[in-house]
Amino acid sequence: MLLLNAIIHADPEQTVLQRIGDQAFSVVVLVGIAWILWKRQIKLEDRLTQYLDDDREKMLGVIENNTKVMERLEDALNRSNPR
Repeated sequence: MLLLNAIIHADPEQTVLQRIGDQAFSVVVLVGIAWILWKRQIKLEDRLTQYLDDDREKMLGVIENNTKVMERLEDALNRSNPR
């Protein structure tokens, strides 16, 4: 505290305090921007996860349908060409 008082009295124009205030403002702005970007990243991650889950579900449906078609094709071939 004594050092701060010495700085304040030694600097009547308060440029040191102004610089500290400017630095604090810059830090607050950067933290704010980082927080906004972090929130956007979380939203994008959630959207990507939902997209991947939906795509996985669709692909499993396609695989299941293709498996059924292959089974019917094999049955048809076995009926038309008995061994």
